[in-house]
Amino acid sequence: MQRLFCVFLIIVLVSCERKAGEKSEEIYAEIHISIDTVMVDSGNEILMAATGSYGHVISSDLDRLYYWDPNSSKLEIIDLDEFQLLEKISFEKEGPNGVGQYANTLSTYREDQLAFIGWDDRIAISSLDGEVIQRIKLDEPWMVEDFEDNGSLSFKGFSEDGKKIYCGFLNFKKLDSDILELDLENQTKKVLRLAEFDKLDQFRVSWTSDDGNAMSMSHPSLDITTWNGHKLIYTNILNSVYRYDPQRDSLQLLSYSSSLTPNEKSGTYKNDVSTQNEVQEISAKIREEVNFTQLVWDKENEVFYRFTYFLLPKVADEQTKQRSFISILNADLELIKEKEITELGFKFPNPQFVKEGKIYFPLNLEDELAYVRMQIE
Repeated sequence: MQRLFCVFLIIVLVSCERKAGEKSEEIYAEIHISIDTVMVDSGNEILMAATGSYGHVISSDLDRLYYWDPNSSKLEIIDLDEFQLLEKISFEKEGPNGVGQYANTLSTYREDQLAFIGWDDRIAISSLDGEVIQRIKLDEPWMVEDFEDNGSLSFKGFSEDGKKIYCGFLNFKKLDSDILELDLENQTKKVLRLAEFDKLDQFRVSWTSDDGNAMSMSHPSLDITTWNGHKLIYTNILNSVYRYDPQRDSLQLLSYSSSLTPNEKSGTYKNDVSTQNEVQEISAKIREEVNFTQLVWDKENEVFYRFTYFLLPKVADEQTKQRSFISILNADLELIKEKEITELGFKFPNPQFVKEGKIYFPLNLEDELAYVRMQIE
């Protein structure tokens, strides 16, 4: 039986003061925001999905949440219609059906199949009952030939039919912003050149020990999401997005200009440092600048939602404060509306998906998994 617990309900009338000559009346129109919170019924189980806001994988039909806990080797499956835990499934790490000793990331792969990705460049494709169907190595000679100096391949996603893999490059000395499309059936590859994202390396902070045996790096994100047969490639350091159409082999840069926040990070930072403490200190400064979340698509209203936030300078021993914003964009990433939402209490807004017109944000509520649901009118 479905168990839903409403924690709070807030109705907010958000109005923007129009500034003559800056934006149209539509941009500064009133935005009505309603928010409530729904608990996930764990059935007296401990849900590891509640422990972090990242690593959650949502099915393409938005009906299931999958969460892989590498420590217990268990997969948690949660019904996103009834908001309840369906089951926990144990997976083997070694043996014929082992998903890998170092599998730490999960991805969807076709219907009723999941991909377990390890930091050792190994991918195991498995059914939901734990049977490994296919194994992929991201260091095959045909994949890495001609790219030896770019760094190791970093998994970013699959094509919708699962026949292609999209990878980035991970290099401690210089970030390569390009994406490599690997055709697994024909063993061919294609480079997606993302010139605008060359800026990512300006915000890399790397440390290597004197003997070269230890390394540490902080770097911007570079992610891919699927939308209407296209691939949207985005980063957290600027609002520009590349839209790739695999069928037409078309790559397009889409940008919009905000009047409320910077459109990208702009500071100058030391990239190669001599201590791990420097990595942490400089990375903290970089995070204070503007940050951009993933885009989530509202198919009912045919708009994207994207959230932006930045930290305010810390004063003495006070808790760090921040400002957060919402942007509403059309299918071509043209800005429709935007508004500051700091008063709603989202410190680091992390939208996960939109269902029936509501934006879902995962929430750890006293070690129980919950969702904050935001509806825009």
